Amino acid sequence: MLNADTICAISTPPGEGGIGIIRMSGPLAHPILKKIFNAKNKQERFRSRKLYLGSITNPENRKTTDEVFAVFMYAPHTYTKEDIAEVHSHGGFATQKNILSLMMKYGARLAEPGEFTKRAFLNGRIDLLQAESVLDIIQSETDEELQYAMDYLKGKLSRKMSSFKDHMKGVLVEIEALIDFPDEDIEIDEKAHLLTLTKTKQEIARLINSYYEGKAVKQGLEALIIGRTNVGKSSLLNALLFKEKAIVTSLPGTTRDLIEDTIHIKGIKVKIIDTAGLRTPKDIAEKEGIERVKRKIPQADLIIWVLDGSEPYLGEDEAIYTHVKEKNTIVVINKIDLPQALERDLLTSRDLQWKEISALKDRGLEELTHDIYEKLIGKSGKGNTMLITNLRHKEALIKTKEAIERAIICKKKEEPLEFLAFELREALYHLGEITGETCSEEILHEIFGRFCIGK
Repeated sequence: MLNADTICAISTPPGEGGIGIIRMSGPLAHPILKKIFNAKNKQERFRSRKLYLGSITNPENRKTTDEVFAVFMYAPHTYTKEDIAEVHSHGGFATQKNILSLMMKYGARLAEPGEFTKRAFLNGRIDLLQAESVLDIIQSETDEELQYAMDYLKGKLSRKMSSFKDHMKGVLVEIEALIDFPDEDIEIDEKAHLLTLTKTKQEIARLINSYYEGKAVKQGLEALIIGRTNVGKSSLLNALLFKEKAIVTSLPGTTRDLIEDTIHIKGIKVKIIDTAGLRTPKDIAEKEGIERVKRKIPQADLIIWVLDGSEPYLGEDEAIYTHVKEKNTIVVINKIDLPQALERDLLTSRDLQWKEISALKDRGLEELTHDIYEKLIGKSGKGNTMLITNLRHKEALIKTKEAIERAIICKKKEEPLEFLAFELREALYHLGEITGETCSEEILHEIFGRFCIGK
């Protein structure tokens, strides 16, 4: 159902710029535009989807705000499936504020965050998955992140959800027929039902398992550089970032806090975090820095443990090993440009593999970057054509899979058909949460509240 009111907003980033776009959507979009826009060619009939040169003028005092392009688009073939009007003005606070004020004076109201996209969803142009993909496109930082967002905006993941629903609805229809008409001689294929549910559950499980890779694409993963003082952690951070992010000196304990920045490896965002050297602290500030490192270790997706190749393996190194031995870890032997004193046999005896580098001389860094990628994503990753990148989707799919598993148990134990039908409806409900068919108003408000005002 189309909305009765008309909304307006600035759809381009605020501030100075060559162009600023102010958008309206709703039944008054065309009348308001006609009231405040004066086309340069007054004889030409105002047609949909055509840019017109003219000016925005206050009808009361005939004061011109700006020379602009204006365009009007008729429903339902628009972004919101409502009438839409846009004014393409010069960028700048005063110009856009005055145009927006005129729109509001003659009947429009200021849009809420994400309200244009929310109307596209509520009016049936896109589902909730596609609406969330709009925000993903806006926030994309890598080509790979953008590609997944575009695929899902085009409905790739929505179609997969629809196929899951079709499979379960097919089983549910036959089960409900048996419940409603117990005296009828209705034949169903029990094995086919079980096969359909099992296959659907397995496909959903694969999507759930893709979330880690999806999280890497969308949100990025964390790699924590740790080691005792003066092994070259800050030098390694700077070398990976190709800039002087961390202060590097010959004095031990220079880094007192977590220092972080992001690199992109084959389309994956990796947050590299430099840390305080792990040793007996010399003062309160260093003690707090070391405590922050210890708290961060369990949260990190990858530990980069740096050893100094020019010095023997020390007790401080052994203390660090106890923290990281159960973690996803890359051992890095730094300073290979100096005479070597580190005993490699100890690492070998613990089945530890290592990479030898010189952060100062830029040696071995390309191979290390490749290993970071492999440790984070793994050989089983990459190549997935469909990923779950949203935690909300993952949680709904987990609930769906659990309901299907319970339905399969009902089927195998030959429990009452009402139990089986209940579990299938439960699974369909959780799938509907993903696409928006059964999503609560609270969830919708939270999702669209993350958008900017003009989208």
